[in-house]
Amino acid sequence: MELASGAIRLVPLGGLGEIGMNCLAVEQRDGIVIIDCGVAFPDNDLGVDVIHPDFGWVLERAARVHGIFLTHGHEDHIGAMPYLLAELETPVWGPPHALGLVRRRLAEHDFSPGEIDLREAVAGKTYQVGPFAIEPVRVAHSIVEASALCLSTAAGTVVHTGDFNLDPDPPDGEPTDEARLGSIGDAGVALLLSDSTNVDVPDRPGSEREVAAAVERLAEKATGRIVVALFASNVQRLITFGEMAERLGRKLCLLGRSLEAHAEVARDIRRVVWRSDLVVSPEQAHKMPRERVLVLAGGTQAEHGSAMRRLSLGTHPVLRLDEGDTVIFSSRAIPGNERAVFGMMNDLLRQGVRVHSRATDPALHTSGHPGRSELERMLALVRPRCFVPLHGTLHHLLRHAELARGLGIEHAVVVEDGTPVVCDGKTLRTEPSVRHGKVNVAKGGEPLSDEALRGRAELGRAGIVVVALTHDAQGREPTSARVVARGVPAVTGVDGAVRRIEQEALRAAASFREGRGLAVEEFVRRAVRRAVEDLSGTRPVVEIAITRASG
Repeated sequence: MELASGAIRLVPLGGLGEIGMNCLAVEQRDGIVIIDCGVAFPDNDLGVDVIHPDFGWVLERAARVHGIFLTHGHEDHIGAMPYLLAELETPVWGPPHALGLVRRRLAEHDFSPGEIDLREAVAGKTYQVGPFAIEPVRVAHSIVEASALCLSTAAGTVVHTGDFNLDPDPPDGEPTDEARLGSIGDAGVALLLSDSTNVDVPDRPGSEREVAAAVERLAEKATGRIVVALFASNVQRLITFGEMAERLGRKLCLLGRSLEAHAEVARDIRRVVWRSDLVVSPEQAHKMPRERVLVLAGGTQAEHGSAMRRLSLGTHPVLRLDEGDTVIFSSRAIPGNERAVFGMMNDLLRQGVRVHSRATDPALHTSGHPGRSELERMLALVRPRCFVPLHGTLHHLLRHAELARGLGIEHAVVVEDGTPVVCDGKTLRTEPSVRHGKVNVAKGGEPLSDEALRGRAELGRAGIVVVALTHDAQGREPTSARVVARGVPAVTGVDGAVRRIEQEALRAAASFREGRGLAVEEFVRRAVRRAVEDLSGTRPVVEIAITRASG
């Protein structure tokens, strides 16, 4: 649909109606800019590595895309970059820290150094991205160099907050630039797009410095090895925990690939400044007195193979925890992960480890996202004519829109992924849904179709029985059957049940006659499935393979 000369169209491809996978296209007559390009992570164990948006709408308009602008370096904002850039040639603007992480992601996907045009964008400067003039504005967040974006568009000024909070004294020394946001508001803002993640929290509890103080109080009392578990991307805590290690006279040891990557990028751009002799390898830490080591570890959500999970199980290849050691979880359990996280904590307790978490000390963690009072403050600073909430489930978006209307912003619209919103600078209207969706990427890098995912789920629920039938050389008579069952109760590992299924497969194959409307494989499959259901009460996946004896 043709846009008027003074209008813009927002096309959310991810992040609206869900947590994560943030990706928003902003379109006007003379071009498109994409803000953020992130992934989400699966909430099941079907072998999915990451989930990224369906980029079909963008790729159909590739010639009109002038660039991608990143707000910060969290995976839900940059993680899908390799998948989009594999199909779209366009420059990318972003903070130095975010671009450092993007370079690593691109290298993992076999992009050559310099193959993608990456352009550093720092707060306070304006960058021309096709027809859009975009100024990053510094905001505080759990990661460094997070930015809101001020866009000059055909519909007027648009402010995109990115992820933010109003911590007045973050460890990196760069609080949200409220003065600049206020001056932008004074000049007039057509549209505000704002983070909705914590709209249900009246006031965000604590600050990063208060978290650091709470962790240090516990660390000062610890006599053995200390492990602090944290989200790998929380660079603010890398700063404060490094300072804490120096004060405690302990060496710092990093466990976890993602944590090491974030620390390395932050050190490369001097956002984290540690003494050259502060950090030791796991091998060095293993040889040191336990009271001389402070370990920072990733894997707070008990992810399979993560550093924390291995420590809890005693399977880490280098370090082990002993009775009297201390583990401090400076993190939270993401909804859906509670059982796994508490299971990991219990495994640590069984080793005699002292475990501290938000359950025992709420001050050990705070969110990087704004509470309701901070959202109100952002609305008051910017004073937009129109409002669209971002970054949250439908519940969060509706609550945030309600908040905006309560503060006098009449034109507040809630949409989910795929529903465009047109803004003419004074009002908002929605349009019919466009192409959008989720692409599940398997471990190994290949996309998984919906059919393949359904198949994996079915295998997990019911198990599988595989029957290998051998016929004589002429293909007329079955001569043998071999059955393998996995995950089927009363069948897997039960020799008598397996033999009965083999006999039923042979009987069905021998009784098969042409002309019944079924292939022999389907005829045998049905017979085997009935036999398995009689034995186990379940209906697993049944696969039949028929070969002929060599003759």
